Amino acid sequence: MAVSKSPTTTSTTTQTNCSRKHGRDDGVNGVSNAGITGGGSGGGTSHKRRKKVVAGPDGDTPMIDGFPETPVTVVEEPRVTNGCSVGVQVEDIVEITAEDSVILGQEDKNILICAWNPIHSNVLATASQDSIARIWNVPIDATSSTAIQNKVILHDPSSSPNRDVTAIRWSPQGDLIATGSYDGQTRIWTTDGLLRYTLPPHHGPVIALKWNKSADTLLSLSCDGKFIAWDALTGDMRRKQAEAATDMDWIGERQFAICGNGGSVGIYDLDHDSSLNTNTSHSGEVNCLIWDEFSEKLASGGEDGDVLIWEKPSKILQPFKLQGHTEAVVSLCWQPIASSSSSPQPTKRILASASNDCQVRLWDVLTKTCVNILNSHDDPVERISFSPSGTRLASSANGKVIIWNAETGAITHVYDGLKGRRKNGKVITASVAEADAGIGEISWDESGARVAIGAGETKVHVLTPTSPTPTATLLLQQQQQ
Repeated sequence: MAVSKSPTTTSTTTQTNCSRKHGRDDGVNGVSNAGITGGGSGGGTSHKRRKKVVAGPDGDTPMIDGFPETPVTVVEEPRVTNGCSVGVQVEDIVEITAEDSVILGQEDKNILICAWNPIHSNVLATASQDSIARIWNVPIDATSSTAIQNKVILHDPSSSPNRDVTAIRWSPQGDLIATGSYDGQTRIWTTDGLLRYTLPPHHGPVIALKWNKSADTLLSLSCDGKFIAWDALTGDMRRKQAEAATDMDWIGERQFAICGNGGSVGIYDLDHDSSLNTNTSHSGEVNCLIWDEFSEKLASGGEDGDVLIWEKPSKILQPFKLQGHTEAVVSLCWQPIASSSSSPQPTKRILASASNDCQVRLWDVLTKTCVNILNSHDDPVERISFSPSGTRLASSANGKVIIWNAETGAITHVYDGLKGRRKNGKVITASVAEADAGIGEISWDESGARVAIGAGETKVHVLTPTSPTPTATLLLQQQQQ
C-alpha cells in the first residue's frame, strides 16, 4: 500500500508567472529535467526569449555570502575567443519523417515530457496534461502499429483544471521514477507503476527533479523558486529552502548547487541549514547549471549570455567566463566520457551551450576556447543532449531536431515536425496552439541507438538515426588518445 505524506486536504496556491527557464539537459544518459507542459517556442524573431509559463516572485531573495576566510585574488580572465563557425559541414544528411518514427501516447493529451530509463534501453517514460504518466516497453524493432506494452501511472486529479504532470525523472539505478505535477505534488513510483510516496506539495508547479547518485535523496524545485530535499527511503522532508532558485544539480552525495534570479550560484549541504558559499558573478538571472563529475567543474549559463565555469565549487572561487553568445544561455550539457582508471587524462573537456541567439556552441573548457559553433537553427535553441557515447549531439528549436556529428559539427539527421507549415524557415500557422509546437524534451536511450522527443500535440516520437559516417573520427576516441 502506498504511504501518503500529504495531508488529507491541500490548498495549493498556483502562481501565474515563472522566471524558470525550462528544459536543461543533463543527468543520466541524457535524461533531462522536464519543463512545464506547454512550454516551447513558436515562430518569429530570433531575439525572442524562451516562453515563461507560470510565475514565481518578481524579486529574488539574496543568499548568505560564504566566501573563504582568506579571499583569493584572481586576475580577471581574458575574454575567451568566440571561435569561428564551420558552417554546415558536408555529410549525407538523412531526413527523418513521422513515418520513419514510432509514435507513442496517441490516446493521451499533449505530451512534452519523455525520459528513457538509464539502465534498460527499451524502457521509456512519458507524461501528459491529463494527469497520466506511462512506462513503455519499446523494442528496438517496434513500429507505430505494434501493440507496445505500457503501464499507466494515474495521478490523482486535483479539483484544478491544471493537473498536468510537469516533471519526470528516473533514479540513477533505473528502479524508481519521480514525477512532479502542476498542483505542486511530488510522487515516487516503482517501475511497476506502484505509488511509493506522495510528498507534501509545493506552492506552485514542480518544474525539476534531481536524484543524488545513491538515490536516497530527491531534490524538487517549484515555480515559486523554492526547493525541497526529500528522503526517498522514508518520504520525509530533509530540508526546505526559501531562496528564489531557478535550477539545481548535485555535486556530491550530500552537496548540491543552486542558482537564482539575482545572478547567484550557491553550494548547499544536507547537514547545514544555510548555504555554505555563494557568488553573484552573473549579471542577471542564472538559467541553468550542470555539474561534471569527471573534471569536478560546475558550469552555469545566464541571461547575460555568459557561460561561467566554477573550478572549485565547494569553495566558490571566482569563475572564468566563456563568452560568445549574444543572448541568454538556456541549456548546458557536458559531453559524456568513458570513466576508466586505465584511460589517460583527456586533452579536451567539451561543454555544449544553447542560446536564444539560435546557436549551439561547443567549448573546450580546459583551453577556455570555443571549438565549434552550430548555427543551422532559425529559431532560439530550446534543448540539447549528447548521446551516451558523446559522439552525437541533438538540438531542438521550434519543432525541429537536428542531430550533429559532435567532432566535425556536421549535420547527420534532421527531424522537422512542422515541415509542412514552414515558409522561408518560419512557421506559418493559423492559431496560437499550432504556433506553440516546440520540442518539450530530448532523451537518448541507454544504447544511443534511439532518441525520443516530446512534441506536444504530435505526441512522443522515437527516432532511430543511423550511425554517423564511419570515416569520421570520433571525438571520444580523440580524447582518449
